[in-house]
Amino acid sequence: MARKKMTSPAGVAVWPWLNEPDTRWDTSEYKVTLKVNAEDAKLFIECLASVYKEGYAAQSKELNKPKLKKANMPWSEVVDDQGNATGEVEFKFKNKSSYEYEGKTVETRVLLVDKSNHPVEGRVGSGSEIKIGFEPYVWYVPSMGVGITLRLKAVQVLNLVEFGGSNASDEFDFEFEEPKKAASGNEDPFAF
Repeated sequence: MARKKMTSPAGVAVWPWLNEPDTRWDTSEYKVTLKVNAEDAKLFIECLASVYKEGYAAQSKELNKPKLKKANMPWSEVVDDQGNATGEVEFKFKNKSSYEYEGKTVETRVLLVDKSNHPVEGRVGSGSEIKIGFEPYVWYVPSMGVGITLRLKAVQVLNLVEFGGSNASDEFDFEFEEPKKAASGNEDPFAF
C-alpha cells in the first residue's frame, strides 16, 4: 500500500511529547493524544476507516485468508469521571524517535510550526490547539490482528499552551505582606 499523507482536524493536545521523545519506557517515541469534537471526529474516522479497509483487504489477499482478526483502533470516545460520554473522541498519534536503515540509525523529529508556518519556539503542552500531519500505517500481527497506527510527522500549533506553564502565585488570589523583622535577637521568631 502506498504511503498516504493526511491531516487531522483541529483538536486539543493531551499529554503531548512533541518537542522531545518520551523515553520513560522501553521505547523512545514522539506521541500525542488529540481530543476532537464529535462532528469533526465522525468525518475523520470515516477517512481512517477507508484507509483501514483498504489495508485489511490487502492483508487478507496477501495471507489468502478472507477473514482476519481486527486489532483495537487508535481512537476512542472520551468519557468523564462518571463514565458519561462527553461528545469528544481521542485519537492517538505516535512515531519512533529513530529507526534502522541500511545498518545506520536514523533520528527522527516532529516538525512543529505555527499558523504562519514558522517554527514553534515553546514546548507544546496539554491544552494546546493543534492539527496533526501524519501517515496512516496498516499492519498485521497474528496475535493482535490487523491494526492501524497514526504515524506522527508534523504538528501545526494553532494556539500554544506551553508545557510546565507557570505555577506562579500571581495566578491565585493570594495577599502578600512583607515579613516582620525581629526587633532584637532575643525574640521568638515564631511568636505572633
